[in-house]
Amino acid sequence: MKTLIKKRGIILSSKDFKENYKILNILTIDGLDHVILKGANKMNSGNKKYTIVPLEVDFLIAEGKNLSTFTEGYITQNFTNLKNVYEKNMIAQVIIEKVLTFTEHVLDHELLYNFVKKIFELLNQYDYHTVILEIFEIKLLYLLGIAPNLEGCCRCHKKTTNLLLSINLGGGCCIDCSYFTHCELDEEETQIFKYLYLIKLDKIDDIFLSLIANTHLNFDSFIDKYYEKYLDFRSIAKKILKKIV
Repeated sequence: MKTLIKKRGIILSSKDFKENYKILNILTIDGLDHVILKGANKMNSGNKKYTIVPLEVDFLIAEGKNLSTFTEGYITQNFTNLKNVYEKNMIAQVIIEKVLTFTEHVLDHELLYNFVKKIFELLNQYDYHTVILEIFEIKLLYLLGIAPNLEGCCRCHKKTTNLLLSINLGGGCCIDCSYFTHCELDEEETQIFKYLYLIKLDKIDDIFLSLIANTHLNFDSFIDKYYEKYLDFRSIAKKILKKIV
């Protein structure tokens, strides 16, 4: 008899496997699980609902030699707006792409799980989806171990809060050193970037998001270049997002 294991996870994606099966990619506190879901391609199948991602589920899997099988599930969070609101769904796909790509690079999978869950909850609840995406991408740098040094100048090592942000330096640059180093973000932009990096997710609400949105600052280009330099990563989902939004 196969061993049954109970878990909680966020189903991030599914792909066809054989005729009526799908492989589910599920983020858990242990990392990514890849499990077989039977009958998912049948229109009248009760399992089809587990392929409309993302959603959080409590589930049972039967251990197999190569792949385990998803045997039973209970949806704990459906993230309905991420499915029904087109812009939110596209942002969710960018987040999912990064999680699927980088989960194995993260040491603390439980922290990653709770982080992704909270980001999806914020995206589901509030309308400032581009700001929420920036917060996710900036904070993910910490979990990946490549967050920029924002405590002082990375060139002369002077401790100061008056910093500009340089991709090449991998962090802050003081005003004096900025004459010799290319900095992508000025002082005001760096301060807001640092604020987004340090803000606790449970402190984020509609008022906070509207204040950030009203600064009209956009960190999208900086973030993309930073990921490309330090992770050699170019987001396909984000490229699609930019074409349609």
